[in-house]
Amino acid sequence: MFGTKVRTVRILTISIVIMVIVLGVACKIGFGTICSLGSSAISYTCPLGYLQTVLAGRTLLPQLWLSITLVLLSVVVLGRFFCAWICPMALLREIFKGKGVNSTRETRELKAHVAIEPRASSFSDPDGSIEVQPKKPLWAFDSRYAVLGGALLSSFLFGFPVFCLVCPIGLFFGSLFAVSRLFSDKQPSLELLLFPVLLGLELFALKSWCRSICPLGALLSLASSHNRFLRPVIKKEICLVSKGIDCQACGNACPEGINLRNQKGILSLKDCTKCLECSHSCPVRAIHFPLRA
Repeated sequence: MFGTKVRTVRILTISIVIMVIVLGVACKIGFGTICSLGSSAISYTCPLGYLQTVLAGRTLLPQLWLSITLVLLSVVVLGRFFCAWICPMALLREIFKGKGVNSTRETRELKAHVAIEPRASSFSDPDGSIEVQPKKPLWAFDSRYAVLGGALLSSFLFGFPVFCLVCPIGLFFGSLFAVSRLFSDKQPSLELLLFPVLLGLELFALKSWCRSICPLGALLSLASSHNRFLRPVIKKEICLVSKGIDCQACGNACPEGINLRNQKGILSLKDCTKCLECSHSCPVRAIHFPLRA
């Protein structure tokens, strides 16, 4: 029930943001889009779009410094909150990909294990701690940072924000505006076909887009390295792993693939989007989000 409520609130939050932007454009109020949202005094500017524009134009764009500072501060405080609660890709994932990796059946089975005598597990150590550190691979790399580097380099070389052409957020709103023009001005356009096709490719063909491709997510993860608020924490005395049960519920449920018991791998809490799926999936409710961890 808790997980359903949280998921509903996330969907409503994203939907409200989308409606505000669409109504703003339709009524010519000028809110902008997620790429640049707000008024002339205070606004949100996509940090990736900003960096691409700076490199493409060989200028620092001081008029956007306040906006970028506010964005960075929000990431320091809330982490990658944007990815789960504002980005339209999160809404599309919920609509087209169901309720997540972790199933209700798996959760029921894990709950049943609580009453079972603990058995030996490779995830429990002698002193009962759950801070398990599996052997790391000799070489590991987060592919998102390669895409991020490619986006910035190509913008510098070609003189325009290259990634913005295929950014799923831009494609999503571009598709909505193309449909709007079709009904309001009776003007079909190439964007009406091209944008949804590209968006569908990124959503269905490139299923791991958010986890292994999105350069904006990579950039937000870098800024989120300093985030210490609302980070998931495991209550060791409750967690099934401390009882010798090989529970993988939280790791399987996390859309980002974060393993809360192994923070030395490629993915760590800097990649957490505060979606609360790990807390919802835990059969004994051992994961909580304190104000400051």
